Amino acid sequence: MTKKSFIFFSLLTLLFLLPGICLAGQEKIIFSYDVLSSVEYQKSASQWQITQNSDSGLYKKDDGMMLKNDGGAYLIYPFVFSYHDYDQLKIIFYSDQPATILLVPDVTTIGSNSFELRKKVSAQESYQTIDFSLRHPFFKNKVQDIGLNFYTVLPSNLVIKEIVLVKLDFSEVILQVFKDYFLVAPYSAFTVNLFPTPRIFGHDALIYFLPLILLLAWLFFKSCRFRKIAGIILLLIWILIDCRMSYEFFVQGFDDYRNFVTPPQAEKKLRTYDDFYQFAGWLKDNLSKEYSEINFYGSGSVHLPRLLQYLAYPMLINNEENIGPVYVTYNRHDIVYNEAEKRLYQGDKPLSEVGELIANYNKDSFIFVEK
Repeated sequence: MTKKSFIFFSLLTLLFLLPGICLAGQEKIIFSYDVLSSVEYQKSASQWQITQNSDSGLYKKDDGMMLKNDGGAYLIYPFVFSYHDYDQLKIIFYSDQPATILLVPDVTTIGSNSFELRKKVSAQESYQTIDFSLRHPFFKNKVQDIGLNFYTVLPSNLVIKEIVLVKLDFSEVILQVFKDYFLVAPYSAFTVNLFPTPRIFGHDALIYFLPLILLLAWLFFKSCRFRKIAGIILLLIWILIDCRMSYEFFVQGFDDYRNFVTPPQAEKKLRTYDDFYQFAGWLKDNLSKEYSEINFYGSGSVHLPRLLQYLAYPMLINNEENIGPVYVTYNRHDIVYNEAEKRLYQGDKPLSEVGELIANYNKDSFIFVEK
């Protein structure tokens, strides 16, 4: 390589990396103990709010702030920005219950959401870090606020150390392309018969590949000179797409194997249905065959009543209706048995007549029969 060529390629490389070098390391901490206790924050009109939770307070815990979560609490912050300002939102926290974290832009108005803005985390006693890419159409224009929903099946304690908005450098933005492309859409009962398309920055990945594919197809059919190389590149693109689909099948299959096939019977969990199959088996074992129908109060997938109708056949399932003497709850911490009155309460209102508990599956799942 000549000296002039070396200088040219060095300058070209520097020019290519300069945007990333200039933008690297920019971040804004919008939640921490120091931020929330600062004079500037106390005087600011933009403050965090807690909604859909009985306790609206935050409590000092170690070097973070603890949120006593009923199971579906929202943290809402009125902060105006777009992905031109920040590329990533990062949360450093831990939860004593498995949780699903959902980032919702414009939560108080249109409340947009997508699987790219949803993360599942396990219960831990030490801090873990999750991040959401803001390179998504929802953040193209300025959002007026953001909401963080912390969903747990049971009440939980969440300790948040920091929530940070980050401006990535150029190389990190490119890396996000690969992260997006290989992010597998979560299983859904509504998409079981579909192949969810891979996405890049919130758009179908084919949008980025299609111009190249059309150009290569044109060269393959119209150009004798470039036909061979066009055909080879098209074949490589096809292999890449096929490998991506195979990767998705592998991820879903491995998840089923790890959570449903290998664990002992009492710990099996299946996709969005969690341990519902085990619960249905327990119900059949513990409910007398003399009862032909039950009043079912469940929490989780909207398909649970229909699924239970199949699993408990020929028993008739009444979804949240008071027909007959048998009440069955599944993960409903809002429904409790009042020992003194011998009846069920939903919140502060009586739900049933006098009866008795027949069996407990867990604290919030049981069989109750009226006398």
